[in-house]
Amino acid sequence: MIDLIKSMFKLNILINAMLFNGVWIACVAGSAKQLLWPAITSVALLAAYQLHPKNRHPNDLKLVIASIVLGIIVDTIWVKAGYMDFADKRPFNSFAPAWIVVLWVGFALTVNHSLKWLIAHPLLPALTGAIAAPITYFAGIKLGAVVYTESVTTVSIGLAIAWAISLTILVQIGQKLPVEKPG
Repeated sequence: MIDLIKSMFKLNILINAMLFNGVWIACVAGSAKQLLWPAITSVALLAAYQLHPKNRHPNDLKLVIASIVLGIIVDTIWVKAGYMDFADKRPFNSFAPAWIVVLWVGFALTVNHSLKWLIAHPLLPALTGAIAAPITYFAGIKLGAVVYTESVTTVSIGLAIAWAISLTILVQIGQKLPVEKPG
């Protein structure tokens, strides 16, 4: 446990957290202004840093793919069910918008890095997802990127459940060690 706490304060972890916070701001604020380039540029910077061989975790690319799939499914469900609407709907009005899928990519690149502490207890991913997701989506409302079309309570409960499941899945994928192929 002490080693996990020490590892949280390593430079790579701090850079990862700062870059992801930049991704979040670029995605959400850019969406509110109908701009996609800040999202793409910021996630490209995070990916260039985190996928560099000296920083990369063996499962980072697997997490990115899983996160894209989860992001499209989860955020498309909100749109299709009529629970939320996004300011920037591109490229399709009735699906998860590109900027939020980009945000999920950035998030995937934190799971084995600045969010590595989630592996300390099996309930931490679910608890963290259930608490943090409604807060971050609500912040997206305040910045003009998201509009809830149902009550805040209803959407927040749905987000808590969806993210408790999603973050648990991502942490599980992130922690599975790659299988070595026989030489």
